[in-house]
Amino acid sequence: RSIQHEDGEKHDRLTIHDYLWRWDTDWFWCSRAFGAQNPRIRRWWPRRFRRSSFYWKLIGYDQRFDIADRIEIRNGRPPRERVVQDVEVPIERTADFVQWFLDNVPIEPIWLCPLRLREDRNWPLYPIPPNHTYVNIGFWSSVPIGPEEGYTNKMIERKVSELDGHKSLYSDAFYSPEEFDELYGGEIYPTVKKAYDPDSRFLDLYAKAVRRQ
Repeated sequence: RSIQHEDGEKHDRLTIHDYLWRWDTDWFWCSRAFGAQNPRIRRWWPRRFRRSSFYWKLIGYDQRFDIADRIEIRNGRPPRERVVQDVEVPIERTADFVQWFLDNVPIEPIWLCPLRLREDRNWPLYPIPPNHTYVNIGFWSSVPIGPEEGYTNKMIERKVSELDGHKSLYSDAFYSPEEFDELYGGEIYPTVKKAYDPDSRFLDLYAKAVRRQ
């Protein structure tokens, strides 16, 4: 609604309920994966199950038993690669990324949200320059598998790096250790690790984010 205003500063108002649930309203962001954006299916899908906590349970079952891939194969289609990512690209490169994405990745719609670090200090393990506008670009779906594991995700990673962007590490990642260190504060992380986990009782960030250990 905000972008529909005329020129000049305007204000929108949300109820507290809408504000608290603005990121998970009726599970809009990934309901398509289970057909729940189809009005006929959505009408019969219990409202209490339209939330991301239930979604992650379904994803867990799918990863454990390969349910989605089995359905695709049974219908004569190839298995699919999950492409669930949020990336940040400098605003001046955003149009380049969006055009490339629409030309190469069959996922729509995509989410665009500007952001900026307002303090002078940045985040050492997620280095984005302060006082420079980036655009968060989110896309959450799946595509037919490519010639290698993670083909589309790797392609996106390369393009984001080419445009001086970053991607959030909640999603599948395929960086080499060298690429990961360059992008995610590799020169600072050992100091943090030594200070808070001197005996290495926990896995390091690369093992968790990329190797999924």
